[in-house]
Amino acid sequence: MPRIKIVVAGIFLLVVLAGVFSQRHALACEAVELSDYEQVAPNIFASSSVENIEQVLRSILDGKQRVDSTFGEMVASPKIVIVGNKVEANNFGANSTAKAYYTPVGACIILGPKGQNVDVAAHELTHSEVRQRIGWLTHWLEIPVWFNEGVALIVDHRKPFLIDNINVSPEAIDAVKQLNTGREFFGDTNTHENYVASRMAVNNLEPLQLYQKLERVRNGESFESVFEI
Repeated sequence: MPRIKIVVAGIFLLVVLAGVFSQRHALACEAVELSDYEQVAPNIFASSSVENIEQVLRSILDGKQRVDSTFGEMVASPKIVIVGNKVEANNFGANSTAKAYYTPVGACIILGPKGQNVDVAAHELTHSEVRQRIGWLTHWLEIPVWFNEGVALIVDHRKPFLIDNINVSPEAIDAVKQLNTGREFFGDTNTHENYVASRMAVNNLEPLQLYQKLERVRNGESFESVFEI
């Protein structure tokens, strides 16, 4: 019996360690206060290598205002980490543009050197708002990645994602709706096509109804029955 307990305890420890390792970048983002990153605004931290910090803070504020005016006033207050180069972004598991992490305690956003503008800020803030409105567990269980990205692109006005600049087939839109996980959405060579197809997939969504619909899903209705897209 003692040997069985030791084996079980060992397996449990390995599972915990594997979970910590897989979430190490999200944990690093959440624990940024313990690093040498400076708090430059409430819940916003920046590397010393970031030179245009006032401009970046302005972009974040403008991004928030864009989310407010499109979907309604935000209630999320994600932690935001501003990095100055690709190496610092990689330390948080992010690319040079941005990355959003969702944890049981909230959302944490990495803004890379190519993502320190109003469009990317609004995009990532929308991700954090969806997570806040629906809750971490329901977000993980119910919200498909294609929908999450499509909604965020509504407030992302970079030229490739504007409706007038998108040309995708109905078949491509139907196909992207089958990509429910990050591995499926980001893991192939058609990531850009997946993004633009996801934008078109949510084009009939009334933005001011988003929060109300997310609340219904949080209260137990299925994603498919609520959004019907």
